[in-house]
Amino acid sequence: MGAVLGAFSFASWMPCLCSSATCLMCSCCPNSRNSTVTRIIYAFILLLGTIVACIMLSPGVEQQLRRIPGFCEDGAGSSIPGLQADVNCEMFVGYKAVYRICFGMSMWFLLFSILMINIKNSRDPRAAIHSGFWFFKFAALVAVTVGAFYIPDGPFTFTWFVIGSAGAFCFILIQLVLLVDFAHSWNESWVDKMEKGNSRGWYAALLAITILNYILSFIAVVLFFIFYTKPDGCFINKFFISANMLSCIVASVISVLPKVQ
Repeated sequence: MGAVLGAFSFASWMPCLCSSATCLMCSCCPNSRNSTVTRIIYAFILLLGTIVACIMLSPGVEQQLRRIPGFCEDGAGSSIPGLQADVNCEMFVGYKAVYRICFGMSMWFLLFSILMINIKNSRDPRAAIHSGFWFFKFAALVAVTVGAFYIPDGPFTFTWFVIGSAGAFCFILIQLVLLVDFAHSWNESWVDKMEKGNSRGWYAALLAITILNYILSFIAVVLFFIFYTKPDGCFINKFFISANMLSCIVASVISVLPKVQ
C-alpha cells in the first residue's frame, strides 16, 4: 500500500523535472520528504540506467557509438585490453557502452553514499539533498555518464570489467544469503502455523510449494544445459551447472536427516 501511495506521490511532482530552472531555483517544486517516495525514485533511476544499458547493446546503437572519438579505435581492428586477440569492434562496442553507463551510475551513487554518511535524522541539512534537488541530481547523473563515454579506452574497459565481475560476485552472494534467509523464515512461519492450526492444510501447502520449487529448479538446470552448453564443448559451464545441482541434492538430503533437524 505504501508503495502504491508513493508511486502516486512520485507521479504528482514528476512534471517538476521538466519545468523551468526558475521554478527549481525558487524551490516551488516540492521535495520528496516521504522516505518511501525517495526509495522509489532511486530505484527508478537504477532501473532506468539498466534499461539504457540494455538498449546500448542493440546493433543499431552500436553503429552510432562508433562515431565517438576514441571509443572504438582503429575500427574492426581494436583489441580488448588484457587479451591477445583482435575482435570485431561492432561486436564489442556495445559492451564498452554498458561499462561506461555503469561507471557513471556507480560514481553517482558512490558520491551520494559518501555525502550521506552519518545522517541521523531528516533535520540534517544533507537530508534535503538526499530527498530533493532531483533535477540537478539527474542532470549530474547524465553529465557523469556522458563524460564517461569520452574516457580514453586504454585499460579502462578491462579494469572496469574486473571491478564489475567482483561486484557481481558479491551481489550474487548477498542475494543468495537473503534468499536462503527468506526461505528459512517462510518455512518457519508455515511450520508454526501447521503446529498451531489446521495441520493438514498447512502441511499440504508446504509440501506443494517444496515440490514446485524442486520442479522449477530441475527445469532451470535443463535450460542451462540447453542454452549454455554444447555437446562437444563448454566444459566449464557443464562443471558449474553440475556442481550446483549436486550441491542442491546433497544439501536437500542433509537437511532432512534427523540429527540435523
